[in-house]
Amino acid sequence: MRNLYCLLVYLFSCSLYAQSRDTLQAKILQPAAMQADFRYLRRLLEETHPGLYRYTPKPVMQAKLDSLATTLSEPLPFYEFYRTIEGLVADIRCAHTYALPTKNFESALMTYWKTFPFFMLPIQDRLYVLFNGTTDTTVKPGFELLSINGKTMATVRQQVQRYHWADGAIQSSKQAVAKGALFGLFYYWFVERSSTFRLKFRSLTGDTIHIDAPAQSFTGSVKAWKKNPVNRQMMAWYIKKPMKKPWRLTFPDDTPQTGLLRFDSFGGKGVTNGATAITTFQKFMDASMARLEKAKIRNLIIDVRGNPGGWDSQGIELLTYLLKSDSAVTYYTRQHSVTDSSEFVRFSDLSEADRQNVKNELIPEVDGTFTLKQGSDSREPKRYTPKPNRFRGNVYILMDGNSASTTSEFLAVAHTNRVGVFVGEESGGAYEGGNGSSFIHLELPHSQIHVGTPLVYYNNAVQKVLPEGRGTMPDFAVSIGMDDVLTHKDSQLNYVKTLIRQQRN
Repeated sequence: MRNLYCLLVYLFSCSLYAQSRDTLQAKILQPAAMQADFRYLRRLLEETHPGLYRYTPKPVMQAKLDSLATTLSEPLPFYEFYRTIEGLVADIRCAHTYALPTKNFESALMTYWKTFPFFMLPIQDRLYVLFNGTTDTTVKPGFELLSINGKTMATVRQQVQRYHWADGAIQSSKQAVAKGALFGLFYYWFVERSSTFRLKFRSLTGDTIHIDAPAQSFTGSVKAWKKNPVNRQMMAWYIKKPMKKPWRLTFPDDTPQTGLLRFDSFGGKGVTNGATAITTFQKFMDASMARLEKAKIRNLIIDVRGNPGGWDSQGIELLTYLLKSDSAVTYYTRQHSVTDSSEFVRFSDLSEADRQNVKNELIPEVDGTFTLKQGSDSREPKRYTPKPNRFRGNVYILMDGNSASTTSEFLAVAHTNRVGVFVGEESGGAYEGGNGSSFIHLELPHSQIHVGTPLVYYNNAVQKVLPEGRGTMPDFAVSIGMDDVLTHKDSQLNYVKTLIRQQRN
Protein backbone atom coordinates (compact mmCIF):
# COMPACT_ATOMS: atom_id res chain seq x y z
CA MET A 1 0.00 0.00 0.00
CA ARG A 2 1.13 3.52 -0.64
CA ASN A 3 2.55 4.79 2.62
CA LEU A 4 -0.32 6.91 3.88
CA TYR A 5 1.42 7.70 7.16
CA CYS A 6 4.51 9.28 5.61
CA LEU A 7 2.30 11.28 3.28
CA LEU A 8 0.20 12.64 6.12
CA VAL A 9 3.12 13.35 8.43
CA TYR A 10 5.17 15.60 6.17
CA LEU A 11 3.52 16.12 2.76
CA PHE A 12 5.67 19.09 1.69
CA SER A 13 6.07 18.29 -1.98
CA CYS A 14 2.43 18.15 -3.10
CA SER A 15 1.28 20.44 -5.87
CA LEU A 16 -1.43 22.96 -4.98
CA TYR A 17 -5.03 22.54 -6.03
CA ALA A 18 -7.79 24.99 -6.74
CA GLN A 19 -9.38 26.39 -3.59
CA SER A 20 -12.71 24.82 -2.68
CA ARG A 21 -14.79 24.06 0.41
CA ASP A 22 -15.77 20.98 2.32
CA THR A 23 -19.12 20.12 0.76
CA LEU A 24 -19.18 16.89 2.78
CA GLN A 25 -20.13 18.88 5.89
CA ALA A 26 -23.49 19.71 4.36
CA LYS A 27 -24.09 16.26 2.88
CA ILE A 28 -26.90 14.22 4.43
CA LEU A 29 -27.09 10.52 3.63
CA GLN A 30 -30.43 8.76 3.52
CA PRO A 31 -30.97 5.34 5.17
CA ALA A 32 -31.35 3.46 1.87
CA ALA A 33 -28.05 4.84 0.56
CA MET A 34 -26.17 4.08 3.79
CA GLN A 35 -27.60 0.59 4.03
CA ALA A 36 -26.61 -0.11 0.42
CA ASP A 37 -23.06 1.14 1.07
CA PHE A 38 -22.83 -0.90 4.26
CA ARG A 39 -23.96 -4.07 2.49
CA TYR A 40 -21.42 -3.41 -0.26
CA LEU A 41 -18.60 -2.94 2.27
CA ARG A 42 -19.68 -5.99 4.27
CA ARG A 43 -19.64 -8.14 1.14
CA LEU A 44 -16.17 -6.83 0.26
CA LEU A 45 -14.87 -7.71 3.71
CA GLU A 46 -16.53 -11.12 3.96
CA GLU A 47 -15.54 -12.19 0.45
CA THR A 48 -11.99 -10.88 0.29
CA HIS A 49 -10.48 -9.73 3.60
CA PRO A 50 -8.19 -12.52 4.82
CA GLY A 51 -7.81 -11.08 8.32
CA LEU A 52 -11.40 -10.12 9.08
CA TYR A 53 -11.49 -12.67 11.91
CA ARG A 54 -7.78 -12.59 12.77
CA TYR A 55 -8.22 -10.90 16.15
CA THR A 56 -12.00 -11.10 16.52
CA PRO A 57 -13.78 -14.48 16.44
CA LYS A 58 -16.14 -14.84 13.51
CA PRO A 59 -19.34 -15.01 15.63
CA VAL A 60 -18.37 -11.79 17.42
CA MET A 61 -17.53 -9.94 14.20
CA GLN A 62 -20.71 -11.18 12.52
CA ALA A 63 -22.77 -10.00 15.48
CA LYS A 64 -21.09 -6.58 15.25
CA LEU A 65 -21.84 -6.35 11.53
CA ASP A 66 -25.46 -7.32 12.13
CA SER A 67 -25.77 -4.74 14.90
CA LEU A 68 -24.27 -1.93 12.81
CA ALA A 69 -26.64 -2.69 9.96
CA THR A 70 -29.65 -1.97 12.24
CA THR A 71 -28.36 1.50 13.24
CA LEU A 72 -28.67 3.03 9.77
CA SER A 73 -32.38 3.76 9.96
CA GLU A 74 -32.36 7.56 10.08
CA PRO A 75 -30.70 10.21 7.84
CA LEU A 76 -27.16 11.02 8.98
CA PRO A 77 -24.65 13.77 8.25
CA PHE A 78 -21.84 12.43 6.08
CA TYR A 79 -19.18 12.54 8.80
CA GLU A 80 -21.41 10.59 11.21
CA PHE A 81 -21.77 7.81 8.67
CA TYR A 82 -18.05 7.94 7.97
CA ARG A 83 -17.41 7.56 11.70
CA THR A 84 -19.48 4.34 11.62
CA ILE A 85 -17.54 2.98 8.64
CA GLU A 86 -14.13 3.86 10.05
CA GLY A 87 -15.07 2.46 13.45
CA LEU A 88 -15.77 -0.88 11.79
CA VAL A 89 -12.52 -0.70 9.83
CA ALA A 90 -10.52 0.08 12.98
CA ASP A 91 -12.09 -2.89 14.76
CA ILE A 92 -10.60 -5.28 12.18
CA ARG A 93 -7.23 -4.25 13.62
CA CYS A 94 -5.32 -4.39 10.35
CA ALA A 95 -2.82 -1.67 9.49
CA HIS A 96 -3.50 -2.20 5.78
CA THR A 97 -7.26 -1.66 5.99
CA TYR A 98 -8.52 1.91 5.94
CA ALA A 99 -11.36 4.22 4.94
CA LEU A 100 -11.01 7.85 3.84
CA PRO A 101 -13.83 10.39 3.41
CA THR A 102 -12.84 10.94 -0.21
CA LYS A 103 -10.46 9.53 -2.77
CA ASN A 104 -9.10 13.07 -3.25
CA PHE A 105 -8.06 13.48 0.38
CA GLU A 106 -4.69 15.01 -0.62
CA SER A 107 -6.42 17.88 -2.39
CA ALA A 108 -8.83 18.34 0.51
CA LEU A 109 -6.01 18.36 3.07
CA MET A 110 -3.92 20.84 1.12
CA THR A 111 -6.72 23.29 0.43
CA TYR A 112 -10.16 23.17 2.01
CA TRP A 113 -10.06 20.95 5.09
CA LYS A 114 -9.27 23.51 7.79
CA THR A 115 -7.30 21.61 10.39
CA PHE A 116 -5.11 22.00 13.45
CA PRO A 117 -2.19 24.35 12.61
CA PHE A 118 0.51 22.88 14.87
CA PHE A 119 2.77 19.99 14.00
CA MET A 120 2.66 17.80 17.11
CA LEU A 121 4.88 14.99 18.35
CA PRO A 122 3.47 12.26 20.62
CA ILE A 123 5.99 11.26 23.28
CA GLN A 124 5.13 8.95 26.18
CA ASP A 125 1.38 9.70 26.13
CA ARG A 126 1.92 13.43 25.88
CA LEU A 127 1.73 15.79 22.92
CA TYR A 128 4.43 18.37 22.20
CA VAL A 129 4.82 21.15 19.65
CA LEU A 130 7.45 20.65 16.97
CA PHE A 131 6.33 23.44 14.59
CA ASN A 132 4.05 26.38 15.37
CA GLY A 133 1.79 27.08 12.38
CA THR A 134 0.40 30.40 13.63
CA THR A 135 1.74 33.96 13.73
CA ASP A 136 1.90 33.74 17.53
CA THR A 137 5.46 33.56 18.85
CA THR A 138 4.68 32.73 22.48
CA VAL A 139 4.19 29.01 21.75
CA LYS A 140 7.54 27.41 21.02
CA PRO A 141 8.78 23.95 20.10
CA GLY A 142 8.71 21.70 23.17
CA PHE A 143 5.57 23.22 24.68
CA GLU A 144 3.14 20.53 25.84
CA LEU A 145 -0.44 20.71 24.59
CA LEU A 146 -2.85 20.32 27.53
CA SER A 147 -6.30 20.90 26.02
CA ILE A 148 -8.19 21.82 22.84
CA ASN A 149 -11.49 23.68 23.07
CA GLY A 150 -11.81 22.58 26.69
CA LYS A 151 -11.13 18.91 25.97
CA THR A 152 -8.21 17.36 27.84
CA MET A 153 -5.59 15.67 25.71
CA ALA A 154 -6.37 12.35 27.37
CA THR A 155 -9.93 12.67 26.03
CA VAL A 156 -8.76 13.77 22.58
CA ARG A 157 -6.21 10.96 22.31
CA GLN A 158 -8.86 8.42 23.24
CA GLN A 159 -11.21 9.75 20.55
CA VAL A 160 -8.69 9.80 17.71
CA GLN A 161 -7.06 6.49 18.65
CA ARG A 162 -10.46 4.80 18.56
CA TYR A 163 -10.57 5.26 14.79
CA HIS A 164 -6.95 4.60 13.95
CA TRP A 165 -6.21 1.57 11.75
CA ALA A 166 -3.39 -0.46 13.28
CA ASP A 167 -2.32 -4.09 13.61
CA GLY A 168 -3.59 -6.00 16.62
CA ALA A 169 -3.05 -4.13 19.88
CA ILE A 170 0.25 -2.43 19.04
CA GLN A 171 0.69 0.56 21.32
CA SER A 172 3.41 2.30 19.31
CA SER A 173 1.06 2.41 16.30
CA LYS A 174 -1.67 4.01 18.37
CA GLN A 175 0.75 6.81 19.25
CA ALA A 176 1.33 7.58 15.55
CA VAL A 177 -2.15 9.03 15.06
CA ALA A 178 -1.14 12.06 17.16
CA LYS A 179 1.75 13.00 14.89
CA GLY A 180 1.84 15.87 12.43
CA ALA A 181 -0.88 16.22 9.81
CA LEU A 182 -2.37 12.87 10.81
CA PHE A 183 -3.44 14.31 14.15
CA GLY A 184 -5.07 17.30 12.46
CA LEU A 185 -6.98 15.06 10.10
CA PHE A 186 -8.23 12.63 12.72
CA TYR A 187 -9.30 15.54 14.93
CA TYR A 188 -11.20 17.04 11.98
CA TRP A 189 -12.82 13.74 11.01
CA PHE A 190 -13.70 12.31 14.41
CA VAL A 191 -13.67 15.02 17.09
CA GLU A 192 -14.92 18.29 15.59
CA ARG A 193 -14.55 20.60 12.62
CA SER A 194 -13.76 23.80 14.45
CA SER A 195 -12.88 27.12 12.80
CA THR A 196 -10.93 28.23 15.88
CA PHE A 197 -9.03 26.32 18.53
CA ARG A 198 -8.87 27.45 22.16
CA LEU A 199 -5.57 25.97 23.29
CA LYS A 200 -3.80 25.50 26.60
CA PHE A 201 -0.08 24.72 26.69
CA ARG A 202 2.58 24.13 29.31
CA SER A 203 5.80 25.99 28.53
CA LEU A 204 9.33 24.67 28.95
CA THR A 205 9.47 26.44 32.32
CA GLY A 206 6.13 25.04 33.50
CA ASP A 207 3.99 28.11 32.87
CA THR A 208 0.47 27.78 31.46
CA ILE A 209 -0.11 29.51 28.12
CA HIS A 210 -3.52 30.16 26.54
CA ILE A 211 -3.98 31.14 22.89
CA ASP A 212 -6.67 31.05 20.20
CA ALA A 213 -5.55 29.70 16.83
CA PRO A 214 -7.52 29.62 13.56
CA ALA A 215 -7.96 26.36 11.66
CA GLN A 216 -6.28 26.39 8.26
CA SER A 217 -5.36 24.22 5.31
CA PHE A 218 -2.22 22.14 5.52
CA THR A 219 -0.69 24.36 2.84
CA GLY A 220 -1.31 27.35 5.09
CA SER A 221 0.24 25.58 8.05
CA VAL A 222 3.38 24.67 6.10
CA LYS A 223 3.82 28.28 5.00
CA ALA A 224 3.38 29.47 8.59
CA TRP A 225 5.85 26.91 9.91
CA LYS A 226 8.44 28.35 7.58
CA LYS A 227 7.67 31.98 8.46
CA ASN A 228 7.32 31.79 12.25
CA PRO A 229 10.80 32.48 13.74
CA VAL A 230 10.22 30.14 16.71
CA ASN A 231 10.47 27.19 14.30
CA ARG A 232 13.77 28.19 12.71
CA GLN A 233 16.02 25.70 14.49
CA MET A 234 13.58 22.79 14.31
CA MET A 235 12.99 23.43 10.60
CA ALA A 236 16.71 23.44 9.94
CA TRP A 237 17.15 20.14 11.74
CA TYR A 238 14.07 18.20 10.73
CA ILE A 239 12.81 19.46 7.36
CA LYS A 240 15.20 18.14 4.77
CA LYS A 241 14.87 16.94 1.22
CA PRO A 242 14.52 13.16 0.92
CA MET A 243 17.84 11.42 0.52
CA LYS A 244 18.62 10.44 -3.07
CA LYS A 245 19.57 6.96 -1.95
CA PRO A 246 17.12 5.12 0.33
CA TRP A 247 19.88 2.74 1.52
CA ARG A 248 23.16 4.02 2.92
CA LEU A 249 26.25 2.57 4.57
CA THR A 250 28.24 4.88 6.84
CA PHE A 251 30.95 4.48 9.45
CA PRO A 252 30.40 6.44 12.71
CA ASP A 253 33.51 8.43 13.66
CA ASP A 254 32.93 7.95 17.39
CA THR A 255 32.57 4.14 17.36
CA PRO A 256 35.54 2.18 15.97
CA GLN A 257 35.05 -0.96 13.86
CA THR A 258 31.38 -0.15 13.41
CA GLY A 259 29.22 0.25 10.32
CA LEU A 260 25.70 1.65 10.08
CA LEU A 261 23.27 0.50 7.41
CA ARG A 262 20.26 2.78 7.08
CA PHE A 263 17.13 1.65 5.19
CA ASP A 264 14.55 4.42 4.65
CA SER A 265 12.23 1.99 2.88
CA PHE A 266 12.27 -1.23 0.91
CA GLY A 267 11.98 -0.08 -2.68
CA GLY A 268 14.67 1.65 -4.68
CA LYS A 269 14.92 3.68 -7.87
CA GLY A 270 13.70 1.84 -10.93
CA VAL A 271 12.26 -1.08 -8.97
CA THR A 272 9.02 -2.06 -10.72
CA ASN A 273 8.70 -5.77 -10.04
CA GLY A 274 9.83 -8.53 -7.71
CA ALA A 275 12.81 -9.52 -9.84
CA THR A 276 14.31 -6.02 -10.00
CA ALA A 277 13.57 -5.55 -6.29
CA ILE A 278 15.83 -8.50 -5.50
CA THR A 279 18.64 -7.75 -7.95
CA THR A 280 18.81 -4.06 -6.99
CA PHE A 281 18.93 -4.89 -3.30
CA GLN A 282 21.50 -7.65 -3.74
CA LYS A 283 23.75 -5.29 -5.66
CA PHE A 284 23.67 -2.77 -2.81
CA MET A 285 24.15 -5.40 -0.11
CA ASP A 286 27.02 -7.18 -1.90
CA ALA A 287 28.84 -3.86 -2.27
CA SER A 288 28.16 -3.04 1.37
CA MET A 289 29.42 -6.43 2.58
CA ALA A 290 32.63 -5.91 0.60
CA ARG A 291 33.13 -2.48 2.17
CA LEU A 292 32.50 -3.85 5.66
CA GLU A 293 35.01 -6.66 5.13
CA LYS A 294 37.63 -4.30 3.74
CA ALA A 295 37.22 -1.97 6.73
CA LYS A 296 37.42 -4.95 9.14
CA ILE A 297 34.09 -4.01 10.71
CA ARG A 298 33.10 -6.11 13.73
CA ASN A 299 29.81 -4.37 14.64
CA LEU A 300 26.94 -3.55 12.31
CA ILE A 301 23.99 -1.32 13.18
CA ILE A 302 20.85 -1.85 11.07
CA ASP A 303 18.58 1.21 11.30
CA VAL A 304 15.01 0.59 10.12
CA ARG A 305 13.29 3.22 12.27
CA GLY A 306 10.52 4.95 10.35
CA ASN A 307 10.80 2.42 7.52
CA PRO A 308 7.19 1.90 6.32
CA GLY A 309 7.95 -1.23 4.30
CA GLY A 310 7.81 -2.00 0.59
CA TRP A 311 8.91 -5.12 -1.28
CA ASP A 312 8.66 -8.24 0.90
CA SER A 313 11.53 -9.79 -1.06
CA GLN A 314 13.95 -7.09 0.11
CA GLY A 315 13.18 -7.78 3.77
CA ILE A 316 13.87 -11.46 3.09
CA GLU A 317 17.12 -10.62 1.32
CA LEU A 318 18.29 -8.45 4.22
CA LEU A 319 17.74 -11.34 6.61
CA THR A 320 19.93 -13.68 4.52
CA TYR A 321 22.84 -11.23 4.85
CA LEU A 322 22.58 -11.33 8.66
CA LEU A 323 21.81 -14.96 9.62
CA LYS A 324 24.19 -16.59 12.09
CA SER A 325 23.63 -20.22 11.11
CA ASP A 326 24.50 -21.86 7.77
CA SER A 327 21.08 -23.50 7.70
CA ALA A 328 18.32 -22.31 5.39
CA VAL A 329 15.37 -20.70 7.19
CA THR A 330 11.65 -20.25 6.62
CA TYR A 331 10.38 -16.67 6.41
CA TYR A 332 6.62 -17.26 6.05
CA THR A 333 5.03 -20.48 7.24
CA ARG A 334 1.98 -19.72 5.13
CA GLN A 335 0.37 -16.98 3.06
CA HIS A 336 -3.26 -17.35 2.13
CA SER A 337 -6.26 -15.69 0.53
CA VAL A 338 -9.96 -16.26 1.15
CA THR A 339 -10.94 -15.90 -2.50
CA ASP A 340 -9.75 -16.83 -5.96
CA SER A 341 -12.69 -15.42 -7.87
CA SER A 342 -14.52 -12.57 -6.07
CA GLU A 343 -15.74 -9.86 -8.41
CA PHE A 344 -14.02 -7.34 -6.10
CA VAL A 345 -10.62 -8.56 -7.33
CA ARG A 346 -11.16 -6.37 -10.40
CA PHE A 347 -10.60 -3.37 -8.12
CA SER A 348 -7.23 -4.70 -6.97
CA ASP A 349 -3.75 -3.52 -7.90
CA LEU A 350 -3.10 -6.85 -9.64
CA SER A 351 -2.37 -6.52 -13.34
CA GLU A 352 -4.79 -8.06 -15.82
CA ALA A 353 -2.30 -10.85 -16.45
CA ASP A 354 -1.96 -11.52 -12.71
CA ARG A 355 -5.73 -11.60 -12.27
CA GLN A 356 -6.03 -14.14 -15.07
CA ASN A 357 -3.37 -16.26 -13.37
CA VAL A 358 -4.75 -16.12 -9.81
CA LYS A 359 -6.09 -19.67 -9.76
CA ASN A 360 -2.71 -21.03 -10.88
CA GLU A 361 -0.98 -19.39 -7.92
CA LEU A 362 -3.41 -20.63 -5.26
CA ILE A 363 -3.91 -24.08 -3.73
CA PRO A 364 -7.52 -24.69 -2.55
CA GLU A 365 -7.88 -25.90 1.06
CA VAL A 366 -10.73 -27.80 2.71
CA ASP A 367 -11.58 -24.83 4.94
CA GLY A 368 -12.35 -22.68 1.88
CA THR A 369 -9.12 -20.67 1.96
CA PHE A 370 -6.39 -20.71 -0.68
CA THR A 371 -2.70 -21.15 0.08
CA LEU A 372 -0.27 -19.10 -2.01
CA LYS A 373 2.45 -21.13 -3.67
CA GLN A 374 5.89 -20.09 -2.39
CA GLY A 375 8.00 -20.83 -5.42
CA SER A 376 6.67 -24.34 -6.10
CA ASP A 377 3.42 -26.26 -6.43
CA SER A 378 3.85 -27.58 -2.90
CA ARG A 379 2.26 -26.30 0.29
CA GLU A 380 5.69 -26.43 1.90
CA PRO A 381 6.98 -22.98 2.84
CA LYS A 382 9.99 -21.72 0.96
CA ARG A 383 13.36 -21.75 2.72
CA TYR A 384 16.05 -19.12 2.24
CA THR A 385 19.75 -19.86 2.27
CA PRO A 386 22.13 -17.53 4.16
CA LYS A 387 24.44 -15.57 1.88
CA PRO A 388 28.04 -16.82 1.83
CA ASN A 389 29.27 -13.21 2.11
CA ARG A 390 26.91 -12.36 4.98
CA PHE A 391 28.02 -10.24 7.92
CA ARG A 392 29.29 -12.50 10.71
CA GLY A 393 30.00 -9.96 13.43
CA ASN A 394 27.77 -8.37 16.05
CA VAL A 395 24.47 -6.98 14.77
CA TYR A 396 22.37 -4.27 16.45
CA ILE A 397 18.94 -3.36 15.06
CA LEU A 398 17.24 0.00 15.66
CA MET A 399 13.43 -0.10 15.44
CA ASP A 400 10.33 1.92 16.33
CA GLY A 401 6.57 2.08 15.91
CA ASN A 402 6.92 3.31 12.33
CA SER A 403 8.88 0.18 11.36
CA ALA A 404 5.90 -1.38 9.62
CA SER A 405 4.66 -3.81 6.98
CA THR A 406 7.66 -5.48 5.26
CA THR A 407 9.94 -3.98 7.90
CA SER A 408 7.95 -5.46 10.77
CA GLU A 409 8.04 -8.89 9.08
CA PHE A 410 11.81 -8.65 8.77
CA LEU A 411 12.11 -7.63 12.42
CA ALA A 412 9.93 -10.53 13.61
CA VAL A 413 11.77 -13.23 11.65
CA ALA A 414 15.17 -11.72 12.45
CA HIS A 415 14.20 -11.66 16.14
CA THR A 416 13.12 -15.33 16.11
CA ASN A 417 16.41 -16.26 14.42
CA ARG A 418 18.40 -14.21 16.95
CA VAL A 419 20.43 -12.32 14.38
CA GLY A 420 21.30 -9.53 16.82
CA VAL A 421 20.31 -7.15 19.58
CA PHE A 422 17.12 -5.13 19.13
CA VAL A 423 16.96 -1.58 20.49
CA GLY A 424 14.22 1.06 20.42
CA GLU A 425 10.44 0.68 20.53
CA GLU A 426 7.82 -1.93 19.69
CA SER A 427 7.53 -2.39 15.93
CA GLY A 428 4.50 -1.21 14.00
CA GLY A 429 3.45 -4.64 12.65
CA ALA A 430 2.29 -7.75 14.51
CA TYR A 431 4.96 -10.30 15.41
CA GLU A 432 2.93 -13.25 14.13
CA GLY A 433 2.24 -11.54 10.79
CA GLY A 434 -0.16 -9.16 9.11
CA ASN A 435 -2.23 -8.79 5.97
CA GLY A 436 -0.99 -7.31 2.74
CA SER A 437 0.71 -8.23 -0.57
CA SER A 438 -1.96 -6.97 -3.01
CA PHE A 439 -4.75 -4.52 -2.27
CA ILE A 440 -8.27 -3.59 -3.30
CA HIS A 441 -9.14 0.10 -3.59
CA LEU A 442 -12.70 1.21 -4.27
CA GLU A 443 -15.35 3.79 -3.45
CA LEU A 444 -18.60 2.95 -1.72
CA PRO A 445 -21.29 3.67 -4.37
CA HIS A 446 -23.40 6.30 -2.61
CA SER A 447 -21.15 8.02 -0.06
CA GLN A 448 -17.97 7.74 -2.19
CA ILE A 449 -16.03 6.85 0.95
CA HIS A 450 -12.69 5.45 -0.27
CA VAL A 451 -11.78 2.03 1.13
CA GLY A 452 -8.56 0.02 0.94
CA THR A 453 -8.24 -3.64 1.97
CA PRO A 454 -5.57 -6.38 1.61
CA LEU A 455 -5.89 -9.73 -0.14
CA VAL A 456 -3.30 -11.92 1.59
CA TYR A 457 -2.90 -13.18 5.16
CA TYR A 458 0.72 -13.60 6.31
CA ASN A 459 1.98 -16.07 8.91
CA ASN A 460 5.53 -15.15 9.84
CA ALA A 461 7.90 -18.02 10.64
CA VAL A 462 8.29 -17.04 14.28
CA GLN A 463 8.05 -18.65 17.69
CA LYS A 464 4.66 -18.26 19.34
CA VAL A 465 4.48 -15.23 21.61
CA LEU A 466 1.57 -14.22 23.82
CA PRO A 467 -0.40 -12.10 23.79
CA GLU A 468 -0.89 -12.08 20.04
CA GLY A 469 -1.36 -8.79 18.26
CA ARG A 470 1.71 -7.04 19.61
CA GLY A 471 4.76 -6.04 17.59
CA THR A 472 8.33 -7.24 17.88
CA MET A 473 9.59 -6.11 21.27
CA PRO A 474 13.11 -4.69 21.65
CA ASP A 475 15.69 -6.32 23.89
CA PHE A 476 16.43 -2.82 25.19
CA ALA A 477 13.47 -0.45 25.24
CA VAL A 478 14.74 3.07 24.57
CA SER A 479 12.32 5.89 23.81
CA ILE A 480 13.00 9.23 22.19
CA GLY A 481 12.21 12.09 24.59
CA MET A 482 11.39 15.72 23.86
CA ASP A 483 14.84 16.65 25.09
CA ASP A 484 16.28 14.53 22.28
CA VAL A 485 14.17 16.46 19.77
CA LEU A 486 15.04 19.92 21.15
CA THR A 487 18.76 19.17 21.24
CA HIS A 488 18.88 17.11 18.03
CA LYS A 489 20.14 14.08 19.92
CA ASP A 490 19.58 10.41 19.10
CA SER A 491 19.37 8.52 22.39
CA GLN A 492 18.53 5.23 20.68
CA LEU A 493 21.58 5.28 18.43
CA ASN A 494 23.74 6.49 21.30
CA TYR A 495 22.49 3.58 23.41
CA VAL A 496 23.62 1.13 20.75
CA LYS A 497 27.02 2.79 20.55
CA THR A 498 27.34 2.42 24.32
CA LEU A 499 26.51 -1.29 24.05
CA ILE A 500 29.21 -1.68 21.41
CA ARG A 501 31.81 0.09 23.55
CA GLN A 502 30.89 -2.06 26.56
CA GLN A 503 31.20 -5.19 24.46
CA ARG A 504 34.67 -4.14 23.32
CA ASN A 505 35.92 -3.57 26.89
